[in-house]
Amino acid sequence: MSARPVFVFVFGSLFSACGYHTVIGNEASGERFAVVLASSNVADAIASDEVLAGVRDELARRGALATGNGYPRCEVEILRADESSEGIAASPNTDGRLLPMSRATRVSVVARAWVTPSPGASPLRDTGDTRAFETVAVAPNARAATFQHDDAVRAAGRRVGRILGARILGFPSSSEE
Repeated sequence: MSARPVFVFVFGSLFSACGYHTVIGNEASGERFAVVLASSNVADAIASDEVLAGVRDELARRGALATGNGYPRCEVEILRADESSEGIAASPNTDGRLLPMSRATRVSVVARAWVTPSPGASPLRDTGDTRAFETVAVAPNARAATFQHDDAVRAAGRRVGRILGARILGFPSSSEE
């Protein structure tokens, strides 16, 4: 046997794989997680449900979602929902004076998640505080503003849930700041 085919085989075997793997886990591990709410500091139950739905969406998309409340499980804590003004405009009052008015509102949801492998076990894979936000224009009336605000909270909650799900599985994702 000549040296050339042996060299090509050895060289190809050593350098054919790039060596990339996720830091915490991967899809091929077969590990599946149930998703449960550990606690919520947000009065809006729909926002909490959307965060959990976002985590479930991401885990299901990557083949890592288990049904029920068993172990191992991903426990989620919703820390807060914030609201801030995005831009100020001068708006005329009924008597003609100009008053400052918000042009848009930024609604954000902050949450964290971790894996509990078994009852009483120490948490693993803590994601840290993670934020997602949605910006909506100020509505012309109170009814429209209520719907826009609720939709923004739901969208931000779902997005932060997806980010948490990716982080639990070890995939890179960033918090929105």
